[in-house]
Amino acid sequence: MKKTLLIIISLFIFCSSFAQPKENINEGPKDTTETNLINLQKIKLYPNPVSDFLFVDYDIVYTKGAKLIIYNSIGATIYSKELKEKKDNLKIQVSNYKNGLYFCSLQIDGKLLITKKILINH
Repeated sequence: MKKTLLIIISLFIFCSSFAQPKENINEGPKDTTETNLINLQKIKLYPNPVSDFLFVDYDIVYTKGAKLIIYNSIGATIYSKELKEKKDNLKIQVSNYKNGLYFCSLQIDGKLLITKKILINH
């Protein structure tokens, strides 16, 4: 019971770190450049749930650098790759990872822009 509660609390803390504050409706977006940058990024993860290989298709725009990071449910990085190409397909072997919920994040120019959930089920 304690272990389950600890996992739930850890997952809540981890997920809340990705939450973005809501903007005031009257103010509009604070930084349209950042909003446009987010809208230009395209990433597709499949299949989901995944058992052996995760395929990642991406088409991104960046100036300094881009990185793909996969975290486990407690926030530990289990996979990280610098993206050299602006458009590519990756094949990531996940068969050695435990079953569970994972998060795949796209970091562009040092900013975390997109995070998607992955369910690994062997």
